[in-house]
Amino acid sequence: MTFTNKNKFFKYTVTLDTSNDIFRANLADNSKIYGYGNTIEDAVKHLVNLV
Repeated sequence: MTFTNKNKFFKYTVTLDTSNDIFRANLADNSKIYGYGNTIEDAVKHLVNLV
């Protein structure tokens, strides 16, 4: 997936952690930078705040 927001442009992946029932959105080129949440939208929103 590609996310575009004004001046932000980056690629990310989304996975579901079934052991904790949360979504995790990682930067495609750096998996150490990630956001998490109960929904995909929340996970991506947290990631956007970090980038």
